[in-house]
Amino acid sequence: MNTNELQELTRNRIIPIFNCMFEIDDTLEFYTALGFKITYYQKAPYRFASVKHDIAEISFYGDKNYDAENKAGGCYIVVPNIGEVYNELKTNLKSYYGKIPTRGLPRFSRVNQTAEDRRINVTDPSGNTLIIGQPLGDSTSMMQAEEESLKGVSTFEKKYKQAYRFAYSKEDFRAAKNVLEYAFIKHSDGISNELRYKASVLELDVLYTLGQLKKATSKLADIETIELTEEEMKILTDEIDRFIALKQELI
Repeated sequence: MNTNELQELTRNRIIPIFNCMFEIDDTLEFYTALGFKITYYQKAPYRFASVKHDIAEISFYGDKNYDAENKAGGCYIVVPNIGEVYNELKTNLKSYYGKIPTRGLPRFSRVNQTAEDRRINVTDPSGNTLIIGQPLGDSTSMMQAEEESLKGVSTFEKKYKQAYRFAYSKEDFRAAKNVLEYAFIKHSDGISNELRYKASVLELDVLYTLGQLKKATSKLADIETIELTEEEMKILTDEIDRFIALKQELI
């Protein structure tokens, strides 16, 4: 081992260790599909492995009693270039699987923007989630600013923001679905065309992720009836792109 290799090995860093399904090879396959390299692997006396990428190093312990629905870990990975990371991981997954897994386990999200960052959520076959984010500033002050900005807005917009955070910050899609359904039933009168479109596309994404495809298809048809002006289309570029991508998945 040369000096540079030793310095890299001993530098200050954190390596998360996730419990995972006992059949550890399934988890490793997903990470190698993302572009990680296996740096350690053993099956006895217990199952343990490590993978490494430029963005992170992660280890796994195979648990005979693992339940992906009730046991899940995760970590937040800070990157300076979320767009480049997203494109690389997405390209690797598409090349390996032939498509991007967007619901169930494993799954790979689109780039989403929260109050404090732009991020993607990558959930492996064992339910462990990597939140990969590019901060937009100090998280505490930015979240406080968002809370302040909501004081003068409608109840519907507050519910939309809450549902967005449930879906893309916490990956609690059921909570997001419930909040949106309530908002559309109780508080949608008089909302702007722009806000209706944004909330509808979010609900479509949530329904699709939950596997509620019949409801998602019905929502897709509702969205297509929303007539946008040229100005609104310029503002809603990201939502329109997401709608088109979801439509391709559903049809």
